[in-house]
Amino acid sequence: MKSVEEESLTNINELRIFRNEIYQYLDKRENELLAEIDEKKRTSKTFLNELKSQFTNMKSSIEKLKSELQAQDDNITRLLIVRKRAIKELAGLQAAMEEVSRRSEVPRCKFHRDPSTEQLMASEKTIGLLEEGGSTSASGQQQRQQQTKQEHRQHDTMQQHQKHMKALSQKGESTSAVGQQERQQQNEQQPRQLETMQQQQKHMQGVSQKVK
Repeated sequence: MKSVEEESLTNINELRIFRNEIYQYLDKRENELLAEIDEKKRTSKTFLNELKSQFTNMKSSIEKLKSELQAQDDNITRLLIVRKRAIKELAGLQAAMEEVSRRSEVPRCKFHRDPSTEQLMASEKTIGLLEEGGSTSASGQQQRQQQTKQEHRQHDTMQQHQKHMKALSQKGESTSAVGQQERQQQNEQQPRQLETMQQQQKHMQGVSQKVK
């Protein structure tokens, strides 16, 4: 019962952590898109303000020329001079008007949903799924406990053997022929003992995996 309860809490925590990561990712992408939308809006407004300023200047120039021409209605000589200057200015204004008209198209943009994200939303397993893992049966737990005890015994045996070897070395037997022979035998036995322990550990791991 305790194992089942812990498993449930672990799965809930993992799910909520993943959900928070998804929320953080969505917030990040939303802020990036909002910043891009705002940048495009400011760019378009700046462009339109420039065009508006040019239109205002041209309108002022035209009104000024119109006033000057009307003021010289009674003075033919002066009217001709103003008329020639007005024709030149109007030609420049006409070219400026054509340039403004050519650039008056404001870039448009429209938000489109990401197809990959829509496919994820349509999936029934978007956020994740539950997979059955190892068994929690009593026999499986007993086998794992036996494996743990066997590993502890092997570890204790190895430590005792190492202590024995250290004691023999301290007694000075290493300088005699008998000591050398014993060391040689022990050196020959150590690889075999280590190999035997490794085989036992592999066997126990195989049993544990089968139980799972």
